[in-house]
Amino acid sequence: MRARRATVRLGTHYRWVLTSTLWPPDATAPRTLDVGCHDGFWLHQQALGCSARVGCDLAPVALYPDVYYVKGDARSLPFADGTFELCTAWDVLEHVSDDRALLGEMFRVLQPGGRVRLSVPHKRIAVFPSLVMPQLHRRWQHSIRTGYTPGEIRSLAEAGGFAGCTVMPLETPWFRSLYFVASLAWKLWPAAGRRLVTAIARRDAGAGWGPKGLLLVELQKQSAEVPSGSLAHRPGAERLTYGGSQ
Repeated sequence: MRARRATVRLGTHYRWVLTSTLWPPDATAPRTLDVGCHDGFWLHQQALGCSARVGCDLAPVALYPDVYYVKGDARSLPFADGTFELCTAWDVLEHVSDDRALLGEMFRVLQPGGRVRLSVPHKRIAVFPSLVMPQLHRRWQHSIRTGYTPGEIRSLAEAGGFAGCTVMPLETPWFRSLYFVASLAWKLWPAAGRRLVTAIARRDAGAGWGPKGLLLVELQKQSAEVPSGSLAHRPGAERLTYGGSQ
């Protein structure tokens, strides 16, 4: 377990605590697809009764036995229409050149009435001290775009055919002020780092709205009396099993 914890990234742990605080896991765990899953940590933390936990990534790290890993490009997801009730993408959209294609694919694999939940950095995100932001954008691999405004997300949602779009612009003052301190603790003292990042995420969840942090987004697909799909792969999809080599 110690080795597994060591693989979790600071940002992954932070987003898990933040999103689970603001969006507590459903009592009836839906069939869930996590796009850009990396090692499947977020999926692994979901309710035990989840009927399907599927992680898709260009280079997934198959770490947890309760996660079904698929290697594939999110702009052409290898699943049948209407397969999932929930699709997630945590800080993924800003890394994809064709973000409309990604949202279109998530819309396609959602069953009617299903939801997409995602996070992206706000276009005006600013970590203390702000003069290091160009360096951080490189560190975070923001080579395509640094983030979005709420209006840009709503435009993407409308273009993707979603019936509903809720955008929560979070100020995240604790993350932005203590990022470098948390990064140092995470690297040098993992247990203390986890406790610090957990406390930061919980405080940020209650810190209110603002333009310099993150956007949490929920998109809704219109309901219809249409049968949902199965967990069928498209031709050429590759599944990675627990413990698979990378």
